[in-house]
Amino acid sequence: MGLAVTVRYRLDPKRLAYIRGNLPLPIEREIVPPVVASAWRELVPNYTVREVFATKREEVRQRASDAITQKLAADGIIVKEVMLRDIQLPPEYAKGLESLLLKEQENDQMGVQTEIQQKQVKISELEAEAIKAQQVKQAEGQAQVHVLEAKAEADAMQYTLPLKQKQIEQSKLEAEARKEATVKNAEAEAEAKVIDRKAETERRKLLASAEADRIRVTAAADAERMEKEGAILKQNPLLINKIVADRLSDKLQIMMVPADGKFFFANDVLRSMNMANRGSQAEEAEPK
Repeated sequence: MGLAVTVRYRLDPKRLAYIRGNLPLPIEREIVPPVVASAWRELVPNYTVREVFATKREEVRQRASDAITQKLAADGIIVKEVMLRDIQLPPEYAKGLESLLLKEQENDQMGVQTEIQQKQVKISELEAEAIKAQQVKQAEGQAQVHVLEAKAEADAMQYTLPLKQKQIEQSKLEAEARKEATVKNAEAEAEAKVIDRKAETERRKLLASAEADRIRVTAAADAERMEKEGAILKQNPLLINKIVADRLSDKLQIMMVPADGKFFFANDVLRSMNMANRGSQAEEAEPK
């Protein structure tokens, strides 16, 4: 097989005199290529073509680089890098190797797929375990929550029951207070009604007494007034004519006539009124 190799190197500045005096020139044709070819020829036969081409390619390159660096360093040449750029295989071997590589690639791909599937199965198992653990944790958490809630309810009941008992007692006391207040209110209303009735009776008595006193005073005043009026009329009989005239003034027209007119009808009227007044005064005088 053929190898395409590239070597990057430089001359050691400290050994330039040695290189010019002892090494064949030019170095890029006389020294470097033979050393590189010799190193690869000594190294490659220790590996199979497949290892050089694929599986141990980097290992082969690194060992060749170490050998070339060591050999050229003795001549004052410093190797910076050794690169294996290409490998040329025989046609028959290349076909077989290609087929083998394809099969290995397929095998590797199957292995990768199998590994992926195994990982997927493992992931599924881990997810299932995680879900199971999560469910267990949730169940434990819910159980703890229920326990705490039950404990809280029990603790609350220890305070709630006395509170409810106090509320019941307070309600009883309030009911008794309302009942007592209702009874007292009814008694007070009854007493108030009795007092109102008594006050109303007393007021009516006072009104009746006042009315009786007023009637007595009024009657006495009327009697005194009538007695005085009778005395005045007895002393002045002509006042009767004036009173009659005043009361009839809105219905009759007053005329001045001689007092001794024989045919004037007012004379008869006045005469009869005088006689009536005298008769009433005589009747009032008899009981006295």
